Amino acid sequence: MKRPTRILLGWVVTALGIWGVAIILLLFLLLLVSLGAVISSGDNALPFSSAAAVEPIPPQLLPLYHAAGAKYHVPWAILAGINRVETDFGRNLSVSSAGAIGWMQFEPATWARYGVDADGDGEANPYDPVDAIFTAARYLAASGVAKNPVQAVFQYNHSTDYVREVLRLATIYQTWNPLGSEWVWPVTDAKEPFSAVAGSDGEPLGITIHCPPDASVRAIHTGIVTSVTGRSVTLDLGNGLTVTEQGLRPTLSMAQVVHAGEPLGIAATRGVTASIEEQGVPLPVLWFVSPSAPNLALTPPLTMAPQPTNAP
Repeated sequence: MKRPTRILLGWVVTALGIWGVAIILLLFLLLLVSLGAVISSGDNALPFSSAAAVEPIPPQLLPLYHAAGAKYHVPWAILAGINRVETDFGRNLSVSSAGAIGWMQFEPATWARYGVDADGDGEANPYDPVDAIFTAARYLAASGVAKNPVQAVFQYNHSTDYVREVLRLATIYQTWNPLGSEWVWPVTDAKEPFSAVAGSDGEPLGITIHCPPDASVRAIHTGIVTSVTGRSVTLDLGNGLTVTEQGLRPTLSMAQVVHAGEPLGIAATRGVTASIEEQGVPLPVLWFVSPSAPNLALTPPLTMAPQPTNAP
Protein backbone atom coordinates (compact mmCIF):
# COMPACT_ATOMS: atom_id res chain seq x y z
CA MET A 1 0.00 0.00 0.00
CA LYS A 2 2.95 2.31 0.36
CA ARG A 3 3.63 2.60 -3.36
CA PRO A 4 0.02 3.58 -4.39
CA THR A 5 -0.02 6.10 -1.52
CA ARG A 6 3.17 7.69 -2.78
CA ILE A 7 1.77 7.83 -6.31
CA LEU A 8 -1.44 9.47 -5.03
CA LEU A 9 0.52 12.02 -3.00
CA GLY A 10 2.65 12.74 -6.02
CA TRP A 11 -0.43 13.44 -8.10
CA VAL A 12 -1.80 15.74 -5.38
CA VAL A 13 1.45 17.66 -5.11
CA THR A 14 1.68 17.91 -8.89
CA ALA A 15 -1.92 19.13 -9.15
CA LEU A 16 -1.42 21.68 -6.43
CA GLY A 17 1.77 22.84 -8.12
CA ILE A 18 0.01 23.37 -11.44
CA TRP A 19 -2.84 25.29 -9.77
CA GLY A 20 -0.32 27.30 -7.77
CA VAL A 21 1.52 28.29 -10.94
CA ALA A 22 -1.81 29.21 -12.57
CA ILE A 23 -2.79 31.39 -9.61
CA ILE A 24 0.60 33.12 -9.62
CA LEU A 25 0.32 33.77 -13.38
CA LEU A 26 -3.20 35.15 -12.93
CA LEU A 27 -2.08 37.51 -10.16
CA PHE A 28 0.84 38.63 -12.31
CA LEU A 29 -1.48 39.42 -15.22
CA LEU A 30 -3.81 41.39 -12.95
CA LEU A 31 -0.81 43.36 -11.70
CA LEU A 32 0.21 44.19 -15.26
CA VAL A 33 -3.32 45.37 -16.09
CA SER A 34 -3.39 47.56 -12.99
CA LEU A 35 -0.02 49.06 -13.80
CA GLY A 36 -1.15 49.70 -17.35
CA ALA A 37 -4.18 51.63 -16.11
CA VAL A 38 -2.00 53.73 -13.82
CA ILE A 39 0.58 54.44 -16.50
CA SER A 40 -2.08 55.37 -19.06
CA SER A 41 -3.56 57.98 -16.71
CA GLY A 42 -0.48 60.16 -16.59
CA ASP A 43 -1.99 63.29 -18.17
CA ASN A 44 -1.92 65.07 -14.82
CA ALA A 45 1.11 66.51 -13.10
CA LEU A 46 -0.20 67.58 -9.71
CA PRO A 47 -1.43 65.31 -6.92
CA PHE A 48 -5.22 65.58 -6.99
CA SER A 49 -7.02 67.03 -4.00
CA SER A 50 -10.79 66.72 -3.78
CA ALA A 51 -10.74 69.81 -1.55
CA ALA A 52 -9.68 72.09 -4.42
CA ALA A 53 -11.23 75.51 -3.86
CA VAL A 54 -13.68 77.12 -6.26
CA GLU A 55 -11.35 79.87 -7.34
CA PRO A 56 -12.30 82.66 -9.75
CA ILE A 57 -10.89 82.24 -13.25
CA PRO A 58 -8.15 84.69 -14.27
CA PRO A 59 -9.95 86.87 -16.83
CA GLN A 60 -7.16 86.66 -19.42
CA LEU A 61 -7.81 82.91 -19.70
CA LEU A 62 -11.56 83.15 -20.30
CA PRO A 63 -11.27 84.09 -24.00
CA LEU A 64 -8.84 81.19 -24.54
CA TYR A 65 -11.20 78.61 -23.04
CA HIS A 66 -14.07 79.94 -25.12
CA ALA A 67 -12.09 80.14 -28.37
CA ALA A 68 -10.69 76.62 -27.98
CA GLY A 69 -14.06 75.25 -26.98
CA ALA A 70 -15.74 76.89 -29.97
CA LYS A 71 -13.15 75.48 -32.39
CA TYR A 72 -13.38 71.90 -31.14
CA HIS A 73 -16.99 71.92 -29.87
CA VAL A 74 -15.99 71.46 -26.23
CA PRO A 75 -17.74 73.10 -23.24
CA TRP A 76 -15.36 75.87 -22.16
CA ALA A 77 -16.03 75.24 -18.48
CA ILE A 78 -14.49 71.74 -18.69
CA LEU A 79 -11.26 73.28 -19.99
CA ALA A 80 -11.31 75.71 -17.07
CA GLY A 81 -11.94 72.91 -14.57
CA ILE A 82 -9.07 70.82 -15.92
CA ASN A 83 -6.71 73.81 -15.93
CA ARG A 84 -7.61 74.61 -12.32
CA VAL A 85 -7.08 71.05 -11.06
CA GLU A 86 -3.99 70.29 -13.15
CA THR A 87 -1.84 73.42 -12.68
CA ASP A 88 -3.89 75.95 -10.69
CA PHE A 89 -4.36 78.06 -13.83
CA GLY A 90 -0.70 77.79 -14.77
CA ARG A 91 0.74 78.69 -11.37
CA ASN A 92 2.28 75.24 -10.82
CA LEU A 93 3.96 73.83 -13.91
CA SER A 94 5.95 71.09 -12.21
CA VAL A 95 6.46 67.83 -14.09
CA SER A 96 4.44 64.90 -12.78
CA SER A 97 5.87 61.55 -11.73
CA ALA A 98 4.48 60.19 -15.01
CA GLY A 99 6.29 62.91 -16.97
CA ALA A 100 3.24 65.06 -17.76
CA ILE A 101 4.19 68.62 -18.67
CA GLY A 102 2.86 72.07 -19.41
CA TRP A 103 -0.18 74.22 -18.73
CA MET A 104 -2.68 71.40 -19.19
CA GLN A 105 -0.39 68.48 -18.27
CA PHE A 106 0.15 66.13 -21.19
CA GLU A 107 2.55 63.23 -21.40
CA PRO A 108 5.11 63.90 -24.17
CA ALA A 109 3.77 61.06 -26.33
CA THR A 110 0.22 62.38 -26.07
CA TRP A 111 1.39 65.91 -26.80
CA ALA A 112 3.30 64.68 -29.86
CA ARG A 113 0.06 63.24 -31.22
CA TYR A 114 -2.40 65.99 -30.33
CA GLY A 115 -0.30 69.14 -29.80
CA VAL A 116 -1.30 72.15 -31.92
CA ASP A 117 0.37 75.48 -32.68
CA ALA A 118 -2.72 77.53 -31.84
CA ASP A 119 -0.99 80.91 -31.61
CA GLY A 120 0.80 80.49 -34.95
CA ASP A 121 4.33 81.12 -33.70
CA GLY A 122 5.68 78.05 -35.51
CA GLU A 123 5.91 75.81 -32.44
CA ALA A 124 3.44 73.64 -30.56
CA ASN A 125 4.56 74.40 -27.01
CA PRO A 126 2.90 72.70 -24.00
CA TYR A 127 4.09 75.57 -21.78
CA ASP A 128 2.29 78.12 -23.95
CA PRO A 129 -1.24 78.55 -22.50
CA VAL A 130 -2.76 79.12 -25.95
CA ASP A 131 -1.25 75.97 -27.47
CA ALA A 132 -1.96 73.92 -24.34
CA ILE A 133 -5.61 74.93 -23.94
CA PHE A 134 -6.37 74.37 -27.63
CA THR A 135 -4.61 70.99 -27.47
CA ALA A 136 -6.67 69.99 -24.45
CA ALA A 137 -9.82 70.90 -26.37
CA ARG A 138 -8.68 68.83 -29.34
CA TYR A 139 -7.91 65.86 -27.08
CA LEU A 140 -11.28 66.09 -25.31
CA ALA A 141 -13.07 66.28 -28.65
CA ALA A 142 -11.26 63.15 -29.82
CA SER A 143 -12.27 61.48 -26.54
CA GLY A 144 -15.96 62.10 -27.26
CA VAL A 145 -16.66 64.88 -24.77
CA ALA A 146 -19.74 66.00 -26.72
CA LYS A 147 -21.46 62.67 -26.08
CA ASN A 148 -20.04 61.70 -22.70
CA PRO A 149 -18.15 64.33 -20.64
CA VAL A 150 -17.57 61.85 -17.83
CA GLN A 151 -15.78 59.34 -20.03
CA ALA A 152 -13.82 62.06 -21.86
CA VAL A 153 -12.49 63.56 -18.63
CA PHE A 154 -11.71 60.05 -17.39
CA GLN A 155 -9.56 59.60 -20.51
CA TYR A 156 -7.69 62.75 -19.51
CA ASN A 157 -6.94 61.32 -16.07
CA HIS A 158 -7.92 57.81 -14.98
CA SER A 159 -9.20 58.83 -11.57
CA THR A 160 -12.85 58.92 -10.57
CA ASP A 161 -12.09 61.56 -7.93
CA TYR A 162 -10.42 63.67 -10.61
CA VAL A 163 -13.46 63.34 -12.90
CA ARG A 164 -15.86 64.35 -10.13
CA GLU A 165 -13.79 67.41 -9.17
CA VAL A 166 -13.26 68.67 -12.72
CA LEU A 167 -16.96 68.35 -13.56
CA ARG A 168 -17.97 69.90 -10.22
CA LEU A 169 -15.82 72.93 -10.98
CA ALA A 170 -17.01 73.04 -14.58
CA THR A 171 -20.64 73.08 -13.49
CA ILE A 172 -19.94 75.97 -11.12
CA TYR A 173 -17.84 77.90 -13.63
CA GLN A 174 -20.50 77.55 -16.30
CA THR A 175 -23.19 79.12 -14.11
CA TRP A 176 -20.97 81.53 -12.18
CA ASN A 177 -18.90 83.61 -14.57
CA PRO A 178 -16.51 85.84 -12.57
CA LEU A 179 -17.05 88.58 -15.16
CA GLY A 180 -20.78 88.06 -15.38
CA SER A 181 -23.75 90.20 -14.47
CA GLU A 182 -23.32 89.56 -10.73
CA TRP A 183 -20.37 91.97 -10.75
CA VAL A 184 -20.39 95.55 -11.98
CA TRP A 185 -17.77 98.28 -12.39
CA PRO A 186 -17.67 100.67 -9.37
CA VAL A 187 -18.35 103.85 -11.36
CA THR A 188 -21.09 104.56 -13.87
CA ASP A 189 -18.78 105.54 -16.72
CA ALA A 190 -17.00 102.36 -17.85
CA LYS A 191 -14.62 104.40 -20.03
CA GLU A 192 -12.86 106.01 -17.09
CA PRO A 193 -9.18 104.96 -16.93
CA PHE A 194 -8.00 102.91 -14.00
CA SER A 195 -4.78 101.63 -12.46
CA ALA A 196 -4.14 98.49 -10.44
CA VAL A 197 -2.01 97.89 -7.36
CA ALA A 198 -0.20 94.56 -7.72
CA GLY A 199 0.63 92.14 -4.94
CA SER A 200 4.01 90.47 -4.37
CA ASP A 201 3.14 87.83 -6.98
CA GLY A 202 2.28 90.43 -9.59
CA GLU A 203 -1.46 89.81 -9.47
CA PRO A 204 -3.56 93.03 -9.66
CA LEU A 205 -5.16 93.45 -6.24
CA GLY A 206 -6.80 96.80 -5.49
CA ILE A 207 -7.84 99.07 -8.34
CA THR A 208 -8.18 102.84 -8.52
CA ILE A 209 -10.70 104.28 -10.95
CA HIS A 210 -9.86 107.82 -12.05
CA CYS A 211 -13.21 109.59 -12.14
CA PRO A 212 -14.44 113.17 -11.63
CA PRO A 213 -15.65 114.28 -8.18
CA ASP A 214 -19.35 113.67 -7.59
CA ALA A 215 -19.37 110.65 -9.96
CA SER A 216 -21.80 107.99 -8.79
CA VAL A 217 -20.08 105.07 -7.02
CA ARG A 218 -21.86 101.71 -7.15
CA ALA A 219 -21.77 98.43 -5.26
CA ILE A 220 -19.79 95.97 -7.37
CA HIS A 221 -21.78 93.05 -5.90
CA THR A 222 -24.80 92.44 -3.71
CA GLY A 223 -23.94 92.45 -0.02
CA ILE A 224 -24.67 93.69 3.48
CA VAL A 225 -23.04 96.89 4.75
CA THR A 226 -20.71 96.01 7.64
CA SER A 227 -18.69 99.23 7.84
CA VAL A 228 -19.31 102.87 6.88
CA THR A 229 -16.81 105.69 7.38
CA GLY A 230 -16.61 109.20 6.00
CA ARG A 231 -14.76 107.90 2.93
CA SER A 232 -15.41 104.13 2.63
CA VAL A 233 -18.01 101.36 2.59
CA THR A 234 -17.42 97.65 3.27
CA LEU A 235 -19.86 94.99 2.11
CA ASP A 236 -20.08 91.39 3.30
CA LEU A 237 -20.81 89.25 0.22
CA GLY A 238 -21.03 85.94 2.05
CA ASN A 239 -18.77 82.89 1.69
CA GLY A 240 -15.96 84.82 3.39
CA LEU A 241 -15.82 87.54 0.71
CA THR A 242 -15.80 91.24 1.56
CA VAL A 243 -15.54 94.30 -0.70
CA THR A 244 -14.29 97.70 0.40
CA GLU A 245 -14.75 100.79 -1.76
CA GLN A 246 -12.93 103.96 -0.72
CA GLY A 247 -12.72 107.59 -1.81
CA LEU A 248 -16.47 108.25 -1.70
CA ARG A 249 -19.01 110.04 0.44
CA PRO A 250 -21.40 107.25 1.51
CA THR A 251 -25.16 107.69 1.30
CA LEU A 252 -26.22 104.52 3.13
CA SER A 253 -26.19 103.05 6.62
CA MET A 254 -24.98 100.01 8.55
CA ALA A 255 -26.66 96.62 8.05
CA GLN A 256 -28.31 97.83 4.83
CA VAL A 257 -28.64 95.32 1.99
CA VAL A 258 -27.25 96.75 -1.26
CA HIS A 259 -27.62 95.09 -4.66
CA ALA A 260 -25.03 95.09 -7.42
CA GLY A 261 -25.11 98.38 -9.30
CA GLU A 262 -26.97 100.30 -6.58
CA PRO A 263 -25.34 103.56 -5.41
CA LEU A 264 -23.08 103.61 -2.37
CA GLY A 265 -22.41 107.36 -2.58
CA ILE A 266 -20.55 109.86 -4.72
CA ALA A 267 -16.83 110.20 -5.41
CA ALA A 268 -15.13 112.50 -2.92
CA THR A 269 -11.99 112.95 -5.03
CA ARG A 270 -10.79 112.10 -8.52
CA GLY A 271 -10.11 108.48 -7.60
CA VAL A 272 -12.21 105.67 -6.17
CA THR A 273 -10.51 102.47 -5.03
CA ALA A 274 -11.93 98.98 -4.62
CA SER A 275 -10.50 95.86 -3.01
CA ILE A 276 -11.73 92.33 -2.32
CA GLU A 277 -10.73 89.95 0.46
CA GLU A 278 -11.50 86.32 1.18
CA GLN A 279 -11.16 85.45 4.87
CA GLY A 280 -8.89 88.49 5.20
CA VAL A 281 -6.68 87.53 2.25
CA PRO A 282 -6.58 90.07 -0.62
CA LEU A 283 -7.80 88.80 -3.98
CA PRO A 284 -7.24 90.26 -7.46
CA VAL A 285 -10.21 92.56 -8.12
CA LEU A 286 -9.92 92.14 -11.88
CA TRP A 287 -10.67 88.43 -11.48
CA PHE A 288 -14.18 89.48 -10.50
CA VAL A 289 -15.00 92.72 -12.24
CA SER A 290 -14.00 94.38 -15.50
CA PRO A 291 -14.83 97.81 -16.97
CA SER A 292 -16.28 96.12 -20.05
CA ALA A 293 -17.71 92.72 -20.82
CA PRO A 294 -15.27 90.37 -22.57
CA ASN A 295 -15.97 89.23 -26.12
CA LEU A 296 -16.28 85.47 -25.70
CA ALA A 297 -16.91 82.86 -28.39
CA LEU A 298 -19.90 80.60 -27.87
CA THR A 299 -19.28 76.97 -26.91
CA PRO A 300 -21.67 74.08 -26.28
CA PRO A 301 -23.00 73.93 -22.72
CA LEU A 302 -21.91 71.24 -20.32
CA THR A 303 -24.60 68.57 -20.27
CA MET A 304 -24.24 65.38 -18.29
CA ALA A 305 -25.38 62.34 -20.28
CA PRO A 306 -26.68 59.26 -18.45
CA GLN A 307 -23.66 57.42 -17.11
CA PRO A 308 -23.11 53.84 -18.40
CA THR A 309 -22.57 51.14 -15.83
CA ASN A 310 -18.91 50.63 -16.83
CA ALA A 311 -18.00 54.33 -16.69
CA PRO A 312 -16.23 55.92 -13.72
